[in-house]
Amino acid sequence: MTSLNKHQNLLTWRKSEGCTIGCEINLDELFETKEGRKKFDAKWKDFLASDPFNKKIYGKKGNLLTYKSEQLIPFEKDKRPSLLLVLGNPATHSVENGMFFSFEGNKKEHRFWKSILKPAGVLDLPFDSNQAVTKLNKQRREALFNLKYDSPFRIGLCVFITMPSAPGGKWGGIAGVHKLLGIRALRRLEQAETERVLDCANKFATPEGKVLIFQKNAWNALRSDDDPSYGIAMAKAGKLKGTLKDNPKIPLFCVPPTRLSGPCSNVLNKFNLSNR
Repeated sequence: MTSLNKHQNLLTWRKSEGCTIGCEINLDELFETKEGRKKFDAKWKDFLASDPFNKKIYGKKGNLLTYKSEQLIPFEKDKRPSLLLVLGNPATHSVENGMFFSFEGNKKEHRFWKSILKPAGVLDLPFDSNQAVTKLNKQRREALFNLKYDSPFRIGLCVFITMPSAPGGKWGGIAGVHKLLGIRALRRLEQAETERVLDCANKFATPEGKVLIFQKNAWNALRSDDDPSYGIAMAKAGKLKGTLKDNPKIPLFCVPPTRLSGPCSNVLNKFNLSNR
């Protein structure tokens, strides 16, 4: 497995199949106190039961928490500049179906593709509502890996927090991971995840590439020190712009969260990334 230099004993990950990666967290390293670990163990059963896919994705044995997550970084290259999209954390059903934002609601096309990226001219992937979700996810995954899509960019996708959770509810999103781990452990995990994403961004977005962020924690962790801190009003106004932490050559942009599809797409249009 791939280890992260400063936190190699806390988080490790390996490439698996397609855009699925396998991750492992050492719980002894994650929790600095016995009390923190005890609280996690007490909440684990409820978290696991909060989504039907959790038991397929997660495993816990002793001090090791293993799980599947997602990352899609194409090996193919062309003349288009790279654009790395950094999301919050994976939805469990998307991890299980092997594709970012695999579907929404009643197996409908997710707003991320239909209402955010496409109207902003960032990415247009084919969609046929008559196809089974499994087939459509495979087609889109292969299109992204092989650069067979309409976009001014070479697209890559990754998440800031690798731990998946339900798309909503008490244990949903990064808020659900926060509830499970507690703030101190979450901050320790974020430090390891930040190193992972920075490594990915520096490799994928160099040269002439950009990084686009969709989540508060990710922006605050990946921005340079002189860039503004996250605020939802700032995000909606398109004022969260800067450079990648420790690499001023890579521009960094942040938009409102994907649940706010209208404002998110509007800010993307305002940024006009292809002309920067």
